Amino acid sequence: MKRVLIITYYWVPAGGVAVQRFLKFTKYLREYGWEPVILTVENGSYPYTDESLQTQVPDGIEVHRTKTFEPFELYNLLRGQKGKTVPLAVATASNPSLFQRLSAYIRANYFLPDARRGWKPYAVKKASELISKGDIDAIITTGPPHSTHLIGQELKHRYGLPWLADFRDPWTEIFNNQYLPFTKASIVKDKAYEASVLRDCDIATVIGEGMKTVFPAAYTGKMEVITNGYDEEDFTPGLAPERDKFRMRYVGNLFSNQNIPALWTAIAELRASHPDFRRDFELEVTGKADAAVTEAIAVAQISDCTVFKPFVPHSEAIRRMQTAALLLSVIPDVANNKLIITGKVFEYIGAGRPVYMVGPSDCDAALIVSAAQAGTIHDYTEKDKMKTTLLQEYKAWQSGNTAVTTSGKERYSRRYLTGRLAALLTGLITK
Repeated sequence: MKRVLIITYYWVPAGGVAVQRFLKFTKYLREYGWEPVILTVENGSYPYTDESLQTQVPDGIEVHRTKTFEPFELYNLLRGQKGKTVPLAVATASNPSLFQRLSAYIRANYFLPDARRGWKPYAVKKASELISKGDIDAIITTGPPHSTHLIGQELKHRYGLPWLADFRDPWTEIFNNQYLPFTKASIVKDKAYEASVLRDCDIATVIGEGMKTVFPAAYTGKMEVITNGYDEEDFTPGLAPERDKFRMRYVGNLFSNQNIPALWTAIAELRASHPDFRRDFELEVTGKADAAVTEAIAVAQISDCTVFKPFVPHSEAIRRMQTAALLLSVIPDVANNKLIITGKVFEYIGAGRPVYMVGPSDCDAALIVSAAQAGTIHDYTEKDKMKTTLLQEYKAWQSGNTAVTTSGKERYSRRYLTGRLAALLTGLITK
């Protein structure tokens, strides 16, 4: 069996969507003749942890952890907190403090390509030890953090092994960057890092066709699309929507750029005009919500039917998806948002519940939902359309007609997608 060294910052016990992609690839790679070897950090800086994911790591998988040097512990100390926990979306906060603005400037211009670049010397040293044994056939790096690709680049220069660079998000064009105060010199430097990685890797994988367009055109020829997906084994057969409430569930963090006043107003108007809807409806958010979101919900006067719940283990998040009446998906209202494909979209499809998406009708995520016949798409201001769909879904729930017939969702299964990744690796070593 061939062996592939997977260099990923996010690994168990990291929680949230970032860890899922390669946790699931690792789960199924052996079925396609590849033995994964994981290189990650010890005590990483994660927004969330989820110890329950340890049960999904296959028996016998080698996991090597190294030290790292990062500024998050100092950042938290300066803001009066302990630990290395990453503050969520400091740059995207609706009302950033002076300290947050200063921190964003330092992050943008003194930690390129990102604040986790201090992991590189430790990772390169450990990877070199593993490669020197002579049984590593290929290397994968996955980002964000995109500084991980600089590790793969160094190893490529030293050992010449086939190298696949995986991009879960864009690099210089990632939508969060618009909130960071880059200087012109920093922009040039970051783009140079991006171009050099794409030049030196043997192949690059991205999660959507649209993402190809934000990378330098000279390198799109070496890019392959492998989307995120859902794992059939995560879902419990036969789970039906809860009957005590008509629950519209959102699983994930709601940032200020995902605030949708038109939807909050649509809910308020339906509650005012339909007493039964008022009695049965509940909006449930599992994750953190920006103050702009909670304030807008209060202004719309739907706080009494809105429930905010904290982050939960992945297995519980999946259960909530399966038992929801309706699954809310919000594409951030930002530049280049047509390229954003949240990982939860695929698990929503896997859950078999109707997806209620808000965002551009021609964005990559909307096209996936539409092609799978998994739900409806609404623009940010289409209040009347939002009301119509909500009422239709509510009536279907009332009548017990909750079945959802998807089309071709198997192409998004984690096992199938792992087969495609394995085929790329095999092609590289065959060359």
